[in-house]
Amino acid sequence: MAEVYFQGLNYSLANEDTWVEYKLAPENAKSYFAVCGSGSRVIPLLAKNPQELHIVDLSEAQLKLFRLRLEAIKKLTYEEYLYFLGYDNHSSKESRADLFSRLTLSEDDQQYWKHFEKDWLPSGLIYLGRWERHFMMLGRLFQRLTFSNLLPLFATHSFQEQQAIREKYWKEKLFILYTRIVMNEWVANKLLYKGHFAGATDKKTMKMSAADYVSSEFNDLFKNTWVKSNYFLQLIFLNKVTFKEAFPAECDEALFDKIKHGTTKIFFHQKNLLELLKERPHDFYSLSDTFSYMSDSEVANFLSSLPEEIPHKTLMVIRTFMRKPSFQVVSPWSEQIERNKQLAKEDCTRMYEFSVLEKT
Repeated sequence: MAEVYFQGLNYSLANEDTWVEYKLAPENAKSYFAVCGSGSRVIPLLAKNPQELHIVDLSEAQLKLFRLRLEAIKKLTYEEYLYFLGYDNHSSKESRADLFSRLTLSEDDQQYWKHFEKDWLPSGLIYLGRWERHFMMLGRLFQRLTFSNLLPLFATHSFQEQQAIREKYWKEKLFILYTRIVMNEWVANKLLYKGHFAGATDKKTMKMSAADYVSSEFNDLFKNTWVKSNYFLQLIFLNKVTFKEAFPAECDEALFDKIKHGTTKIFFHQKNLLELLKERPHDFYSLSDTFSYMSDSEVANFLSSLPEEIPHKTLMVIRTFMRKPSFQVVSPWSEQIERNKQLAKEDCTRMYEFSVLEKT
């Protein structure tokens, strides 16, 4: 597994539309298992009120970010939370430093975030990750090189209004050319994924190149969806999540209130994912795209190593990006191919294939 890549603060917002996992997760279950990432992909699951949440990540920094997000929910108002994270720069009378002082964190976590204070005080925490900064840089570069201004598309009041002006502002062929230059395999592998890019020629299972895949999906998003409601596109091309229509699941006020008053007991694990999966049964699994960075030999028989006590109808959500390693879907597990295809379309980022497995 690419352990070198998964160190430090890689993700602070990321590109997973967690409404997908939230809708699949059962209410009031005994235990959830989730890969942490930026924390924003896991926070909404707490609104389903599981008794326990087991959260795993190889990076201690990512676990710290989850704890910070959750503590902010517990101690701040909804408006203060949006401001603190960086979604809304006008919804708090107090500074981010003042809001941070109200949070109860371990000494180690507190010192960690104080060390990065100069980076998150101006604009919030969601733009801190290396992944986010890389794609924000690519978005700025695209607009400078092509003299593009995409704000009018994002500022439209409806999909119909967007369609009426789309061709004036979004140049499909220009973006295809751009991705082949700066979003190609070499750039991704060298500058972002440190040699562990799942879309590299010697690793990917998808037939398309990384550049062609990204340009195809982005062109489709601009042509067939209302981009004002897409936080991933706003992060890239506006360099911030500007419009509330695009706020991801962690910004939903109803979910925020449920999480604030929730009593889920949380366990943190910094260890190998596949070894951890063997240890105990859970009622829902949210595994992100971790399998994209694993070899066929690592994951081939992972289902047969899971505890027999896993309840029937338990769902396991696996995302993959460009690389889908071969694993055997063996009884009592099954998957519905058509459901997986539909979920891939529902995810607003369009960057993933889905394998939702169900214990029958």
